[in-house]
Amino acid sequence: MKEKDIVEELFCTNFELKNLSDLLVYGKAERWIYGFMFKKYEQEHLDRYKYILKYTKDKNVLDIASGCGYGTYLIATEGKANQVIGADLNEDAIRYGNHRYPHENIKRFVADGTTFKYDSLFDIIISFETIEHVPNYLDFVNNLYANLKDNGTLIISTPITKTTNTKPNNPFHVIEWNFYDFHKLFKDKFEIMDIILQEIRIPPFKKRNEYTIKNRILNRISPEKTQKPTIGQPIEKFTNQYDMNLVDEGYQTLILKKKNNV
Repeated sequence: MKEKDIVEELFCTNFELKNLSDLLVYGKAERWIYGFMFKKYEQEHLDRYKYILKYTKDKNVLDIASGCGYGTYLIATEGKANQVIGADLNEDAIRYGNHRYPHENIKRFVADGTTFKYDSLFDIIISFETIEHVPNYLDFVNNLYANLKDNGTLIISTPITKTTNTKPNNPFHVIEWNFYDFHKLFKDKFEIMDIILQEIRIPPFKKRNEYTIKNRILNRISPEKTQKPTIGQPIEKFTNQYDMNLVDEGYQTLILKKKNNV
């Protein structure tokens, strides 16, 4: 093994151990490192990438906020993309991906998603679990639009909350959107083709606990049973099967088509 390879291998091992330490100490980690994340969350990432691979064959693809690079690698290999550009703000993540998941059809860059430009436009842009981290998220949306070819496809995911929240519990997020509020970000520049849901949760309805004559009568006539929350599938297409205004957890992925000449 060459000296450079040894240096890179040591770097990657330290990077993995740091992520593992964050999981053990804090119960969470900011980045998806394949094989170094809780099984549930890793499977969510894998399901997301594998679902969209049917779109990428022979396409020029941008994976924006590509993280540690395994998803980009899947697009190039299983997705059979013509070319995949991975871009991420974190230099260490790009370095890790270049060493762990190199491929002749992949190029990676350290770059800001709100300003990144390439020397050609893309057929498809993929952005998973990114926009909720971006303070100037409208600039991000505009830049994704600018990087797409006419009639190009944007595939973008984000967590779902019941009410749009600019102070989410996740310390890495600056905003989380209600299901329908998120769609409004794209209505001027994109057309929604499909919506994919993951692990959505609808909490149980509240019992009639308030002490009123009406509730006392209702409880006698039809006592409320203890209800369980509604839990969606690991991955499924949205076909109006849920009242999405009631959803307080889960993820949505939008498959969007660029509107030309906007």
